[in-house]
Amino acid sequence: MKYIKYLVLLVFILVVIFFLLKLYSGHRSSDNILRLSVDNSIKTFDPAVVFNDDGLTVLSQSLETLYQYHYLKRPYEVIPSLAESMPEITDEGRRYLIKIKRGVLYHPHKFLKDTREVIADDFIWAIKRLAFRPLKSTGNWLFEGKIKGFNNFTNEVGDSLEKFYTKEIEGLRKIDDYTFEILLEKPEPNLLYFLSMNFTSPTPIELLKGLENDLSETLVGTGAFYLEFSNDQEYRFKKFEKFHDEYYPTVGDRYANTEQLLGSSREKLPFLSGVEFKVIENENERWESFKNKEIDLLNLPKKFLSFLSQDESTLSQELEEMGVEVKHFSRQTSRWLGFNMNDPLVGQNDNFRKALAHIVDVDEYIKIVTNNTSLKANSIYNPSIPGYRPATKLDYEYNKEKALRYLHASKVNPSAVSLTYSTRGKEDVHFKEANFFKSQFAKLGIELKIETLNFSQFLKRGRAGELQVWTDNWIYDYPDGENILQLLVSKNHPGINKSGYSDNEVDKLFLRMSTELDKKERFELMYDIEKIVSRDTPWVMLLYESTYILKQKNVKNFRKSFFIRNYTKYIRKD
Repeated sequence: MKYIKYLVLLVFILVVIFFLLKLYSGHRSSDNILRLSVDNSIKTFDPAVVFNDDGLTVLSQSLETLYQYHYLKRPYEVIPSLAESMPEITDEGRRYLIKIKRGVLYHPHKFLKDTREVIADDFIWAIKRLAFRPLKSTGNWLFEGKIKGFNNFTNEVGDSLEKFYTKEIEGLRKIDDYTFEILLEKPEPNLLYFLSMNFTSPTPIELLKGLENDLSETLVGTGAFYLEFSNDQEYRFKKFEKFHDEYYPTVGDRYANTEQLLGSSREKLPFLSGVEFKVIENENERWESFKNKEIDLLNLPKKFLSFLSQDESTLSQELEEMGVEVKHFSRQTSRWLGFNMNDPLVGQNDNFRKALAHIVDVDEYIKIVTNNTSLKANSIYNPSIPGYRPATKLDYEYNKEKALRYLHASKVNPSAVSLTYSTRGKEDVHFKEANFFKSQFAKLGIELKIETLNFSQFLKRGRAGELQVWTDNWIYDYPDGENILQLLVSKNHPGINKSGYSDNEVDKLFLRMSTELDKKERFELMYDIEKIVSRDTPWVMLLYESTYILKQKNVKNFRKSFFIRNYTKYIRKD
């Protein structure tokens, strides 16, 4: 009887230990999930279509591309991802021979075999989808007029799904299952950037045929995490146990070293067991979720920026007590004041524009609009872009005396004219901007009327060339000066060249730059264009945007980048 009691006690202890271990294991597993938020629901999972920040961030957890950006280096450096190595480039930059890694498996799906690996055809199908008109791909512009036969494919296939499957694009040639080549009409210096975008993530033919080329509700890739569950309010990703071998970087720039981001070097990725996104549209709700540790990273809401910049602020103390770290990062976004160069008053009078450019106190603008959290612009080019020079100086600066001299030279009677400023939205920041410029132009005795537009109206009228004065910005699609200079070439007006700026020399230099492969020569072309544009003043450069990220203290290895959205594979939680 005595032994039975001991046996029962022993069994009870073992059961308790078992449940405690299970509970602890579950707790550890839960703690190893990175919880994030997005502002909006994802409308489609189709990589040929998605091109907004929330969509790209969610899709990037599962999708991979031939190339990617080095996580710890700035300026940005392109390195292989699904490609075995960097491409072999011949024919004066017109032929790219690409070898892909062997044994890279897709996430599980009913239309795919468990052992289905990535092959060269999958990349060709992905690019063909960008050229297929019924998809209305937002990535079509990457290869339109660049890959041989791309445009012909679009026109000849039309809306026919049957022809989509049977017709080839001349410039995409499969050599074998792990090798293919891309043939270009002309050299394209930014091709590697294009091949680092989700638009070109491999797409297996079995998936296309099984779903009739409709990937709007299906997300299947090769990345570190696969989509386990989704609805309009939540997206849950789980670690892909068959993820191909990839390791944390062993080198980085000065920031990576000073922030101690190299501690995980040579360790196999990913570190997390999963990633979860919640759709939280309201910034107050996001803030509360972060405070309650329901999400691990948060873009600091704009309304809190002014408190953060104050010494010994209540917010700073609150964050310190919460054990939260605040990280500051520059964004790949530039902002400027734009003028309509076809407007008879603003556009046709150089001295008048220069008067306006010299009366804008950019330091005050940054203080009022961003609470001194952004960097004053000194160039058309963003600091994150190769070729940016910190020592560059614009042809204008805040100087009321100079502004008055230019106004006199313009022969414009300030009391006899008025200008119209159009907002790019209806949020508080847009009205702050409008009222700021109203006060600046008033120093010259010039009346500035404010026209309130929502963002959709702003884009439509701006691209039609119907605005007079406005604030604009540009988020770089890829880290090259050409990406922003396209807003200043004649062929893009009407369109993204809202200013209607046109200069024959700029157009010629841009055309040369668009095919120039030598980096040094490209930089010289960038500088030559900038000199002309700065002289002509279609824009008054204002600032480079910044972002502040709040990070729970147990999140390690985090580095913000607009271009690197699959950063979660580098993150670990202690």
